[in-house]
Amino acid sequence: DQLMDAAYGESIYVDDRTIDSHIKRLRKKFKEVDADFAEIETLYGVGYRYREV
Repeated sequence: DQLMDAAYGESIYVDDRTIDSHIKRLRKKFKEVDADFAEIETLYGVGYRYREV
């Protein structure tokens, strides 16, 4: 919810899957640049976090 509010504001409805889609694209782009990229980790029921490898 915090990501959606920060990105889109509270006045617009955004589906939960929208953030998932953006995270998926970010992961792919980071991997293209650096195969050893520190991952964006999914915390089920909580959200996401940056995990250093």
